[in-house]
Amino acid sequence: MNIRYRKRLQLSVGGAGILVLCGALLSLHSRTSPAATESALPATAVDQAPPLPNTVNLSPEALANVKLQFAKAQLRPGVHTITATGLVAFNAKRLAQLGSPSKARIVAVDVAAGDHVRAGQRLATLDEFDLSDVRSQVASASAAVADAKAAADAADAALQRGTELVTGGGIAQSELDRRRAAAVNAQAMLKSRQADLQKWQGMQQRLMPIGAPAGRSNETATLARLSPGDSLGALVAPFDGVISSVGTAAGNIVDPSSPILTLADLSTMWVQANVPERDAAEVHPGQTVLVHIDAYSDREFTGRVIDVADQVDTNTGTVAVRCELPNGDGALRANMFGTVDIQASLGRDTMLVPDAALQDVNGQTAVFIPSGNGRFTWRAVRTGYAADGMTQILSGLPAGTSVVADGSYWLKAALMKGTIPDEG
Repeated sequence: MNIRYRKRLQLSVGGAGILVLCGALLSLHSRTSPAATESALPATAVDQAPPLPNTVNLSPEALANVKLQFAKAQLRPGVHTITATGLVAFNAKRLAQLGSPSKARIVAVDVAAGDHVRAGQRLATLDEFDLSDVRSQVASASAAVADAKAAADAADAALQRGTELVTGGGIAQSELDRRRAAAVNAQAMLKSRQADLQKWQGMQQRLMPIGAPAGRSNETATLARLSPGDSLGALVAPFDGVISSVGTAAGNIVDPSSPILTLADLSTMWVQANVPERDAAEVHPGQTVLVHIDAYSDREFTGRVIDVADQVDTNTGTVAVRCELPNGDGALRANMFGTVDIQASLGRDTMLVPDAALQDVNGQTAVFIPSGNGRFTWRAVRTGYAADGMTQILSGLPAGTSVVADGSYWLKAALMKGTIPDEG
């Protein structure tokens, strides 16, 4: 048993020695491997891009080709941006709910939702129950005015003739006085009849659905020639727009509380922005707004603030700000969502340069300053807000400094070309 134990001990010690020797060899190999040797080389042995030059030099020919435009860093009234969520809506001042001012039957509806219509175009025909009587009164009043005018003209002519005769003794003074009184009475009667006609015409206008005045369209002119007993009236468009909804159909009976059609003028739209209470005091009508609609990721709409609510929404802690935007191409639709950037005044001047003057040079925002003789120096600047094609310069550039605006990209390209290391 002792002999076997000693043999096992010798084997164990021998195995451990072999393991130690192998480990040493592996360690030596790793220290002398090519990868380790390469990593130990000094940094100067690795190719580096040459340092970025401070200036760009252009030949007269190159200057003529790129056609650079220059601008000066200017002090202007500063603004900062207040961002809020926004919802597109119809311009309520150009949104008409058209209906009948009296009880009527719908004879025909000539349009459908989505139709584009012109001012004065007939939208529907109504059988107005009260319109027939009023038209009859208008006709009678018109005839009475005509009779009164004829009587007044005759009285004026008699007075004029009497004035000539009394001078030569052809009539007595008393006759002239009578004729003068008759002329005065005739004029008073004419004015009374004219007042009656205006009253009935006004009532007829109130009974006629909202639309263009008589003579503004073929439809209206045709209706004006109908007999006084005809009760048909036309619902006509008061302005150019789009039919957003139709609330009835031919044969239905409507009254003043029942809108027949809704007409929207889409040439301008409103966007309601919900501005945080802390920023509301800086928002005022007339300020410029930049609107980004979710549906148009690559487009920006410009408008202005037209109203700021006088109360805070207690549920959201925001103030409703109404903005108006032109919508000539009809891209904006009611209930679209987006963000609204309101350009609020800083209350002080700030320095601005054109957006085109700014270039990214090695991760820094920079401008190029002309030094003369085709030499341009780039200078890093710190920027702030951007609006209306101008960007605020917070530091790095004195006011009045001339910079390259249009064409600064070519200077950047020339600058960066010189930093590309040679191959091989």
